[in-house]
Formats: sequence, structure tokens, C-alpha cells
Amino acid sequence: MQAPIIITRIETFIYRAAVSKPVVSSLATIGERVALLIRVEDTDGAFGWGEVYATLPSHGAEHRAQILHRTIAPMIIGKPITDIAACWQTLTLRMHSMSLQTGEPGPIGAVLAGLDCALWDLQARRSNLPLCRLLGAEPRDLPAYASGLNPADGPEVVRQSRAAGFQAFKQKIGFDDAADLANLAAIRQDMLVGEKLMVDVNQGWALDHALLMAPKLERFDLAWVEEPLQADRPAPEWQRCAQAFTSPLAGGENLRADDFAQQMDWLGVVQPDVGKWGGVSGCLAVARSALAAGRMYCPHWLGAGIGLMASAHVLLAGGGPGMLEVDVNDNPLRELLAQPFPLLHDGALHISTAAGIGVQPDLERASAWLVGHQQTSR
Repeated sequence: MQAPIIITRIETFIYRAAVSKPVVSSLATIGERVALLIRVEDTDGAFGWGEVYATLPSHGAEHRAQILHRTIAPMIIGKPITDIAACWQTLTLRMHSMSLQTGEPGPIGAVLAGLDCALWDLQARRSNLPLCRLLGAEPRDLPAYASGLNPADGPEVVRQSRAAGFQAFKQKIGFDDAADLANLAAIRQDMLVGEKLMVDVNQGWALDHALLMAPKLERFDLAWVEEPLQADRPAPEWQRCAQAFTSPLAGGENLRADDFAQQMDWLGVVQPDVGKWGGVSGCLAVARSALAAGRMYCPHWLGAGIGLMASAHVLLAGGGPGMLEVDVNDNPLRELLAQPFPLLHDGALHISTAAGIGVQPDLERASAWLVGHQQTSR
């Protein structure tokens, strides 16, 4: 049995990279890619990396870093950690009143999630094991899908993604119905045997509109319809929506804690985000519950490469036939902050047997985009 982890240093790195082609969804248009990374180090010099969700709002990364350094770091630095999942649960309970007082369960939960990922990466590196093996599964090539397809050029990006090795694609809809349907028709008519098509509405419809669109989407043979309603709409609305669509409903990136148990009643594809809530500890538990309930687990991710690889290892550990979400929009931070970045071949991402999540940020090459660095130490 390993000695407890005792953290002596916590660092945050904030990166911003302007992009010429914004990421577009029914929620917002994103003109810069942002990454908030956490690095933890213990008394033996072992280290681990995690990533905190910082896509929206893009100016929120600095605030989340301060939550970590000023409020959470003093709770953990110098304290022995024998069980990472229990540590995450304890910190979550300790921060609950603060979440209520500030009205900020999202930022606080995201910081705890990224910290949990970093601790698991450290533990796996200390053990000289890939994280998935530490969690009970073997590394293997993971089916992946091209995500983030914008409404303006979705069909063209599908062609580019196919050439890059993808065999599954998720188109953003929820904008203009006619344009959405035209994009899906253009993509579907060019699809090859065995390829998959999904859509993401990004919570863009009210129930009446979702019911209107359900029969219009049937002809596209979709693998799933993601977040057609706002995540917190009442259960009867979601149940009616699930009955209307012939494709499974997907969701989870905007859920946390007990939400998942209820929403598995109507979600066929469960998609928690390791950088938004739960980290490895919480999301792995959700993954196993989803699979036990006969659902598919497909982690959500729209950030840089550290969170992507943590998602990959949780997907491996959870098991099942799920696919890894890979954002194919312009993002110079994705690969630079996760080296060596895994290769994609025949629709699957190669997951190495290196220790931890198998990648580290190239701090030197990424320095041009570094806008904030802070550390708290013992």
C-alpha cells in the first residue's frame, strides 16, 4: 500500500489563444480558446496535471484560479490524502455552504473537479501506471468522434475530419431550422457505411420546438440528440421529449451529483464533464452507474488536451461502447498542452501505456499564450 499523498505545491496556468474561426453554438460565439491547468506536487516530487472547465465565460478562468489558491488550497496542502475519491467528497461537502452563499456551485465544482483529476494523475504517476490501469482497465484504442461542427461549414468540416481519420461526427444545431436541416442533409448524403452522425442543440429549444423538430430529424438516423432542452427543465418535459425522438437523448455536461440518477430515466447517453463536476472520482462513479442502467457513457469535453486525456482514461475505466469527444475546431492549445498528443487512426485515438494520463503540457512552446501563473506552497 502506498504512503499517503501530501501535497506541498499547487500551481495554476492560464492560457488564452485568439482564433480566426470562432466556435459557434446556440449559447455563444467563442473567439478565443482558454485553458486553466492545475499542477499538484507532493513531498516526493511526484506531480499530476488537471484541467478546469474555462470555456464559458472565457473571462472566468482567473476567478476560478483564485477560488483554488485562496480558498481550497489551504484545505489540502500538507494534509495526508489516502483516498482521492473521499478527498473530493470531503472538499465538496466543506465547500457546499460556500457554494450556496456565493451562488457559485459551478465555478467551485469545476475547481474541485480539476483538482481531483490532478490528484489522480499524480497517484498514477507515483504508481508508474497509466491512469486507466490504476482504475482497473487496460489501455486500448478509443473510438472518437469529431465534435464542435459549426453551422456555417459543418459539411465541409465533416469532410476534413473524415480525412483526418474520424468516422463519427456531431453537428451543432439549434439555430435556424432550415439551415440546420440543410446541413444534416448534406452531411448524411455523403456519409460512408459505418459512420455515425449526432446532433447537439446546446439547450437551444423549448419543449414545443423540440416536439416540432423531432419528426424532421428522423430521416437522418442520428446516434443521439444532445441537450434539446435546458438541463434543468422539469422531468415531464424531458420524458415527453424522449418519447418524441426516435434517437436516444444525450446530456450530462450541465448536471451534477444527484441529477444523474434522475435523468438516466430519459437519457440514453450520459455525458458528465471531468473539468466541470466530479473530476475522475465523480465521473467514474456516474459512468459505472450509467452502464449498469443500460445507458451509454460518452464523456463531454470542450477544452485543451489535459482534460481530454483525463476523459479518455475515465472512459476506459468505465468500460462500455462509448466514444471520446474530440473538438475539431481551431485550438492551438489542445495539442501543445498534452504532449505527446495521441494519434487518430481508423476512427480511434491511440491511448499509450505511459504513466498517469500519458501526456504533459509543453510549457516552453505554449509560453506565448500564458497569461497567468500562480502557485501556493507549503
